Amino acid sequence: MTSDYRIVFGDIHNHNAHGYGKGSIERSLDIAQTHLDFFAFTGHSSWHDLEVNTDGRFKHFTDGFARLAETWPRVQRAIADANRPEEFVAFLGFEWHSNTYGDQCVIFSDDDRQMCYAQDIEGLRAFARQNGALLVPHHVAYPRGWRGLNWDEYDPALAPVVEIYSMHGCSESDHSPFPMKIGSPGGRSTTQTIEHALSRGLRFGFTASTDNHRGFPGAWGEGVMAALVGDLSRGGVLDAIRNRRTYALTGDRIEIDFTVNGALMGSEISATDTLDVAYDVRCRDTIDRIELVLNNEVVAVDCPAERAGAGRDPVQLRMEWGWGPWGDLGASRVVDWEFDLQLTGARLLRHFPCLTSGPFDEDRRHRLSRKEDGLHIVSYTSRKDAFLNNPNQAVVLEVLPEPDAELSVELRAPAPMQRRFRIADLLQRSAEVHTGAYPCESFQLHHAVTQSQSHMKKEHTLAASKQPSFLYLRVTQKNGQMAWTSPVFID
Repeated sequence: MTSDYRIVFGDIHNHNAHGYGKGSIERSLDIAQTHLDFFAFTGHSSWHDLEVNTDGRFKHFTDGFARLAETWPRVQRAIADANRPEEFVAFLGFEWHSNTYGDQCVIFSDDDRQMCYAQDIEGLRAFARQNGALLVPHHVAYPRGWRGLNWDEYDPALAPVVEIYSMHGCSESDHSPFPMKIGSPGGRSTTQTIEHALSRGLRFGFTASTDNHRGFPGAWGEGVMAALVGDLSRGGVLDAIRNRRTYALTGDRIEIDFTVNGALMGSEISATDTLDVAYDVRCRDTIDRIELVLNNEVVAVDCPAERAGAGRDPVQLRMEWGWGPWGDLGASRVVDWEFDLQLTGARLLRHFPCLTSGPFDEDRRHRLSRKEDGLHIVSYTSRKDAFLNNPNQAVVLEVLPEPDAELSVELRAPAPMQRRFRIADLLQRSAEVHTGAYPCESFQLHHAVTQSQSHMKKEHTLAASKQPSFLYLRVTQKNGQMAWTSPVFID
């Protein structure tokens, strides 16, 4: 990647009780600042073609719209106060529902803006132009007329990126992993997918965000976006979105540098006889495969070499905690955790939180505090309201170990104990520790991942088509976490 840009992570589609979700705007911002670089709150504002029904859902929605309108001044102040360039970037926004045109998130570039209650897409577009706002279509693969995007009305000038993944599932194609089963509008429609839209010649970048309704921005497994920015500011993030220097992630913070003929993701280039593709991918788990997708066809697949020793290269260590009584036992509980992770004979380079959204709690927080070659962690876990039945939290440590390096876990809650683990042993196998008698909570240090398994840098030369083309990179880790770069478009 050119030194002009760096990778930052955020969520630009998220809900809370200022609408028809859970939690305060202050809680959402506090959580976002714990593990994200930028965040846009997009409260539920209106639904011009919502059908009146008698089962109470109509009132559920309209009450949420009224709550956002009533508390909009509070939301405006909270977002403005939280925005601190080069530390944390906060955007004001809202979500405009539509059966006919598909749901759209509206992202403002500045503070003190009002919501729009347009009755059609042209009215919303006029509002966006007048206010310098961006539109972000989401869960686009739902059936047309059932809140899936009306691609015939798509405007790339106002909506340069499209949400390929969220807690609803993946809109890439009708056979991609993560099918849409959580939401109400139904399954993925083939002619609504990203794949089909690109085949029509439409040009847009990719993003992902949670659409989380528990006020938990950036929830792991529900979607997060990466942006290549010149500076961490509203202008820097919006410039990345407008120029499609973005990519989509399911949860793990995969770092990607991807160019075609030297041009970054999202670019439009003129074809030569060949396409010189280069990528540098740093994962948080073992790479399963990296695919080059040209005009919806996989034209190259790369896999890491056989497992190798760590040597003096960085190692990815994943610490996961939670589990506890199986939900069907009727013994769900919320458990508080406090522990220290301390390295001996190893240097902590970076850490990557993997925080899930359940259970909802207005007051509890996850806190990961850096100390010299270690972390102090305060957390909580439960099977109650766990997203996709995952009750756990996790963190990935990127460490540079000596041959005799160790990681110690000093647990204060839910039970006092101390354990030490040789990183050389973790490179061979995982380690599991229970905090008491069955069915107690437990923690696991996953099978450690070497740099040769998690990092891949490669070049490919492809024949250029005589027709307009698009090319993007798709990354899949062994743990199922994925990433999709915005395409490069070739004329």
